[in-house]
Amino acid sequence: MGRAERMGLLVAALPGLTALVALLFTWMSVDQSRTELRIAEQGQITNRFTAAINNLGSNSEDVRLGGIYALQRIMLDSARDQPTIVTVLTAYARRHAPVPASGFAKEQQEEIGQSLESPVKPAADVQAVLSVMADRSADHGERTSLDLRHTDLRGAEVFGRGETLKRSAAFRAADFNGADLRRSMFDGVDLRNAGFYQSNLAAARFDYVDLSDASMEGVDLTRTTIWHANLTRADLNYAKLHEAQLDSAVNLTKATLVTADLTGAYLDDANLRNAALIGANLRGASLTHANLHGARLSNVDQEALADEFGWYIDKNGNLAKADLTGADLTNADLRGVDLTEATLVDADLRGAKLAGVKLARAKLDGVRGLPPSLRP
Repeated sequence: MGRAERMGLLVAALPGLTALVALLFTWMSVDQSRTELRIAEQGQITNRFTAAINNLGSNSEDVRLGGIYALQRIMLDSARDQPTIVTVLTAYARRHAPVPASGFAKEQQEEIGQSLESPVKPAADVQAVLSVMADRSADHGERTSLDLRHTDLRGAEVFGRGETLKRSAAFRAADFNGADLRRSMFDGVDLRNAGFYQSNLAAARFDYVDLSDASMEGVDLTRTTIWHANLTRADLNYAKLHEAQLDSAVNLTKATLVTADLTGAYLDDANLRNAALIGANLRGASLTHANLHGARLSNVDQEALADEFGWYIDKNGNLAKADLTGADLTNADLRGVDLTEATLVDADLRGAKLAGVKLARAKLDGVRGLPPSLRP
């Protein structure tokens, strides 16, 4: 190829090279602009965050509320900042509404009834923190655990974001240990794996919540209402559930209620399939049409129970005067259990372990699976 031909090819290629260089320059300029824009946005978020934090320290409640909702807006705009903001806001709630060092605040006896109206409500800024936590995106909730230990949240109201728990408030694995939640309300909230160790939930209300695998050992649930809730595998050992309402399709499958106080509790239609109720006191409880298939109330196998629970259980479950009309007790372990004066009309006891069961003055009309030797 001659020199003239090579020059011709070079001249012909110049427009393409020029376009390529222009395209490369444009791409570099756009990339530089994007980088500068991201830096500017991060700078703006930092400034907004600083201003919001300063507002939280104001003496004016209105200014503090502005700071809380400003942080909420930052969470919506910047997912990466959500864990930090959750930590800041929950620390704010703990600091502004602590449970007294002396223990839960005393209330007048007449205030501890079943009234849904609480005589005590959280301050507006503390309630705002809970509302912001409830409304945050659950997509990023896995990275952050809400720390609300030893916080006074009496009368608080927390509502889920949607009609189903798939869009519910992101309170999964929240830490409410030692918190005061008397007469609080949780509606449509995801509380899976949440911790309530020794918290006070007397007269609280839980509707359509998911408390599966929740740790509620020693919690006070006296006269608490729990409807249409999932408590599968929940730990309710030593819990106080006196006169609690856990009917209306409550799921307690495989829950542990060892030595729990369920006297006078309402468990009609509840699902207690394979639940552990060894040592639980269900005297006078209403369990009509409840599912107790495979439930364990006997403490006969002490060694096995010690291996499973880590301690010996000195009592059997107590079902004296309980109403078990139409209940499913198939395969339940009732050895040595007190069913004195219990109502077992139309109950199903097929396959149940009944050695030593106490049935004095029990109502047995229509009961199935009861050996002739145990009938009066």
